[in-house]
Amino acid sequence: MINSSKPAPAPLADAVTDWRGLRLLVLVLAALVLTVAAFGAWCLVQVVDARTQERLVAQQNTEADLWARMLTARMEAQQRLLVSIAQGMHTSLLDKPAVLDALMQQEGSTLRLFDSLHVALPSGSITHHGLGGAVVEIDTNGVEALRRTIAEGKPNVVQIQTPEDASHLRVLLTVPMRRADGAVAGALAAVSKLPLATLIPEPLGAVPGLQYVLLDPDGVVLAHSDVTQRWKNARELWEAHWAEWQSLSKPSAASAQTVAWGARLVTRVGLPLPQWQAVILRDMSGDMLGNQGLPVQTWLMLGLGLVVLTALAVWALWGWLAPWPRHAGAAVAPGAVEGLTAHRHGEPGGAVAEADTPPVAGTLAMLDNVPVAMLLEQDGWVQVATPQVGVILGYFPSEGAVLALDHLFENPQALAAVRHALVDLGGFEGLVQLRKKDGDWVWVEVLAWTPDRAPDSTVWRLRLPWRQGRSVPSWPVEAHAWRDGLTGLPNREAFMWSLQSWVTDSLQPPKALADSAAARVPTQGCLLFVDVDHLGMMNEVTSRDMGNKMLRHIGRLLHSHVQPLGDVARLGGDEFAVLLPGLSLAHAQGVAQALCDAVWRWQPSWGGERHWVSVSVGVVAVDALRHAPQEAVRGADMACYEAKRRGRCQVAVGQVSTLQAVSRPVA
Repeated sequence: MINSSKPAPAPLADAVTDWRGLRLLVLVLAALVLTVAAFGAWCLVQVVDARTQERLVAQQNTEADLWARMLTARMEAQQRLLVSIAQGMHTSLLDKPAVLDALMQQEGSTLRLFDSLHVALPSGSITHHGLGGAVVEIDTNGVEALRRTIAEGKPNVVQIQTPEDASHLRVLLTVPMRRADGAVAGALAAVSKLPLATLIPEPLGAVPGLQYVLLDPDGVVLAHSDVTQRWKNARELWEAHWAEWQSLSKPSAASAQTVAWGARLVTRVGLPLPQWQAVILRDMSGDMLGNQGLPVQTWLMLGLGLVVLTALAVWALWGWLAPWPRHAGAAVAPGAVEGLTAHRHGEPGGAVAEADTPPVAGTLAMLDNVPVAMLLEQDGWVQVATPQVGVILGYFPSEGAVLALDHLFENPQALAAVRHALVDLGGFEGLVQLRKKDGDWVWVEVLAWTPDRAPDSTVWRLRLPWRQGRSVPSWPVEAHAWRDGLTGLPNREAFMWSLQSWVTDSLQPPKALADSAAARVPTQGCLLFVDVDHLGMMNEVTSRDMGNKMLRHIGRLLHSHVQPLGDVARLGGDEFAVLLPGLSLAHAQGVAQALCDAVWRWQPSWGGERHWVSVSVGVVAVDALRHAPQEAVRGADMACYEAKRRGRCQVAVGQVSTLQAVSRPVA
């Protein structure tokens, strides 16, 4: 008998059972993706943390070297001063303590730079001479240092422990005193009181976990960022890492050594003259991505996003792998394909990365040496500006504020017109009115363009119309007679002639431009009197040739900074003058402070040592129609004297006498 019936179709449950293995495989793959993603994130964090640690090590090594050089230079300066005193003191004064006491009380004496003087003779006698006639004894360490100096003929430096003084460190400096035949006739010692605030660097901003420690050769804490740790021993501070510290504190040829104690970076560098040790400790946990580099909420959001994306992929594949029914008319599970398609459509939108911002560091390095008022703007914010922009507008990079470009424009329509010209023509050239920091408005000739390699950035060049249209003063004699032979700048006679020419130019109507307000020379401004600090001492320490090089460099620096609107001249010796028409007194103070900072950042090298150079600046407000040139220069000179009296390397404001009117020069 033939069975003509058709075989029954397999039940749907069997189909589900057949596809169960593939669904399990999808789950395994999803778990594998999550694991790989987590491992990749961990590897990325490790790489970033390693790079961060390398950067912090290099930064901390540089900081420690600079700190050690600063301390060494300070101690060497004190030692050189004591050597000069010893060389200028006749050996016959060694057994005449009354003479030394009188010199210590004499007003203006170099000996008063120290707290006390001590003289030791080979016989073992020691005399003590203090300020105000007070007798200042020294401890056994100081006595032993004097004996070693007499025996070995070498200088020594030891510290004097004074736990009762929580704000100063007292250091005893010793030098040998020799007779004409070179034999040691005795030893001269001086106690110098050093403020702790000047021994410990002040960090730029709040850096949690950053500590500065200064140790003596025996490991005693001389200075610490935490004043409660002073006079403790290094073993008390770092008991848990004592073996590592002993290995680090051994003498080494390297200028600075850095090791990691867990999450702390420890850098140690030795000072050659006082045999001290400068130590910097930094907590790296705040800079590491694996610890606190990213907030916990950010890590949770990243993890949640990864889980959601994986779940969407599993859901799409789950529907695609669902068993198709064997009977006719069955439909595909809704969304099985549409969901996958939608996911793929969403990929490009999520994968589009923002265009990398152009590197600003290269532009900054280029613009830093261009004596032109230029700025680099990106997305409406000023990213880089040359110092000359600060001279024109009053905004200086040292203030640290980020400047929005629309803040400079009087109305949005003017900025929009510049934007349209940049889009349509690729550049803009014309007059615009910009707001200065002091609230005044100034007409500026602007040339702006968009670089080809940085389409989202704009370069702006600023010039003052009245400066471009101002005629060059015609000297009554040969031009070389009005130039300073050393710096090439105008001399005093040329500067006084420029002051008179300023009066003439401010009275004449503008001719170069149609806009009279933009082209008119301002009748008010400011005068800066710049004096180089301690130039005579620098000539003695280095050489006169080095001093001349310093004057030439400072002259070029002043001329480069104030070139957009100012006239610079060397009045003679270590004195310079700067005329700044059109600037308010507050604006001119900012320019003067920027000049002080620029000179201070320049550290010339002589004989392998860095030297700090500074200037003092006096500022006065000048009216071209009311103040005589001689009175204006005299007022600025007196203000500069006040800046020197306050401690040098700063700016002081003065006034100009109005007893004498300015005489108009003969054309």
